[in-house]
Amino acid sequence: MSKNPFFTLPDYKKIEHELINLIRNRLGLIIHEHQVNTLCKTIQEACNKFKCSPSTYFDLLTKTPDQSPLTEHLIAGITVGETYFFRDKQQMNLLKSFILPRIINAKRSEDNLRLRIWSAGCASGEEIYTIAMMLNELLNDMSEWTLTLLGTDINTDLLRKAVEGHYGEWSMRSIDDYYKRKYFTKRDHFYVIEKNLRDIVKFDYLNLNDDIYPSIINATNSQDLILCRNVLIYFDSKQTSLVMKKLSNCLAPEGYLLLGASDPIDIKSTNLSFHQAGSVLFSNQPIQHKPTNIKPANIITKKETIQPIKMQAHPKQSTQIKDTPNLKEDSLRLKKLLSESKWHEILNLIDKHKDGLKNSTFLMSSKAVALANLGKPQEAVELLEESFKLEPNNKLNYFTYALALLELNKSTQAEQALRKSLYLDHQFVLAHYQLGLLSLRNKNYFFAIKCIKNALAIAESIHPDEKVEGSYQLSFGKLSEILKHELDFYLSIRNDYDVKDTHTQNA
Repeated sequence: MSKNPFFTLPDYKKIEHELINLIRNRLGLIIHEHQVNTLCKTIQEACNKFKCSPSTYFDLLTKTPDQSPLTEHLIAGITVGETYFFRDKQQMNLLKSFILPRIINAKRSEDNLRLRIWSAGCASGEEIYTIAMMLNELLNDMSEWTLTLLGTDINTDLLRKAVEGHYGEWSMRSIDDYYKRKYFTKRDHFYVIEKNLRDIVKFDYLNLNDDIYPSIINATNSQDLILCRNVLIYFDSKQTSLVMKKLSNCLAPEGYLLLGASDPIDIKSTNLSFHQAGSVLFSNQPIQHKPTNIKPANIITKKETIQPIKMQAHPKQSTQIKDTPNLKEDSLRLKKLLSESKWHEILNLIDKHKDGLKNSTFLMSSKAVALANLGKPQEAVELLEESFKLEPNNKLNYFTYALALLELNKSTQAEQALRKSLYLDHQFVLAHYQLGLLSLRNKNYFFAIKCIKNALAIAESIHPDEKVEGSYQLSFGKLSEILKHELDFYLSIRNDYDVKDTHTQNA
């Protein structure tokens, strides 16, 4: 190690064990034996950058939020952001020849041109952009589809790079010339991915260690495909089990989960079935024809006549609902299920009260929330429109209505619904937040930053342990962290005049 006036090895060794425990407890990340030297070098760099001793650095780290430069520097140092386009040819072939065609054909058979794909631990975005390129090749009517392509990561430096879409030769080392010519523009020493692909992919900060998914609020619900490759290697066995369970709950009934070859596996507490095809593939139900020998699959176009793919019904949750005829008792049970995000059990319970559904806004809204989170936004919209006849001024229903409309790509109506919910309660923090995200999507950056700042101000004014209305599982403390990440992230990646002006006006 080079000489550093702020760093001494003996001082570092005093706090190393505590630091490793702090990283584990706060970020959910495990420092393995082979990573200890990397951690030491990261702390040496941090001490030099922030002009402090290791002991002082540790004290500062215990007091700073996750979005602070101190924490972000640590995360960047201990997580490997190394990735590239079309990484792991065998898995890419599995995606191109089996998984994506199967999903697309099943969607066409249901006349449901909606596709949701999440790259969890996306690093600098090469993986989810690879999927976007594949879809562009597979879908001859891509403009008619509603695509939700999401990339999330804990490393905000890498997320900024993903949004910019600028890549060096190292990221391009496994990509065919065909894709390189079609989807990239060479500028100096960088390859810039085409704007049309950048526009269909959304990147967000998300720590898989947090208990804030699956949720329609951050678009992690009802995924047709989740890629979480070489991410679980950072977690211990307990955290791996929890993350696998949550990822399983994020899948649509016919969705798939693809892990990396080195990732630890624990599916005991999930509904997942394991399918080995030279790749680590899971689904929430058995695959009728296992992809042991992958051959190119035909993509059925919209003009062809197709037969629906027969799949087993989605497995029921393990917890059984007792047959309680009392609506008051079931309402209490329903509130508990909502707080636990047990969407299938919610539907099962409400089905016992079909006669009372038409006269109960609570039952209607609860069912709509469950339907929306299970990837059935049209049914949720229709139910909520019925609920407005009974209770036209329910802000939570307008909020859920807006989220469901966004799933259907009806952004204008969704904005109107969000504004309605804010009209009913100007302190409704989630409506401010979602209106900000929608404005970012519509490239109205000045207003978007204003909305997110409004949401942050409200969130920080409320006790951090209090639950956020409309989220069922999110605390105001955690929401404040998320909003700070979002604000810093978008201010750092947008060079537009409006954003700079917003930052200046509100500094």
